[in-house]
Amino acid sequence: MADYSSTSFFTLVPQGFADSRAKEKILRDLFSLDQSYKVMSADVPQYGATLLYAWEKSSQGDIVPSEGIMPLILKQLADLSAIREYNKLIMDFDLGRRKTTLLLAEGERLVLANSYHTVDLPSAIYYMLELLNKSQINPQQTTLHFSGKADEDQLKTLRSYVKDVRMRM
Repeated sequence: MADYSSTSFFTLVPQGFADSRAKEKILRDLFSLDQSYKVMSADVPQYGATLLYAWEKSSQGDIVPSEGIMPLILKQLADLSAIREYNKLIMDFDLGRRKTTLLLAEGERLVLANSYHTVDLPSAIYYMLELLNKSQINPQQTTLHFSGKADEDQLKTLRSYVKDVRMRM
């Protein structure tokens, strides 16, 4: 079993889209990364894509974690493809990092996998609802697979927007 760690520096490109130098340039340009960041990639065959990613620097300026660790978004993409419902939605709400990652698929088609700066759960809900609205997916027909810290009142609020909320580890 692989170990996973979060990073906000990721994007997906179609498999075979470009050579390794072009892929590296895509990620560097997207996040304004200097040469101290190592750009890596991993195949996402279930969506015919390649994940480009780099690790974020720690508060001490070190780039962490080690190369043996895989980005959490890779596991989340695998989890997304395993969901049985037609509308597939994952929200990873990380209050400590002030980041929310949303993944959405409609059937076998990946709609979005992105990370957002969020200071609280209401801002994460806003991004979720905007994503569903722009994708023309009815939230009341969508089960949210949620990971993160939320109290019962916050979960009740989440449940008021979607068909159901299932907690993930």
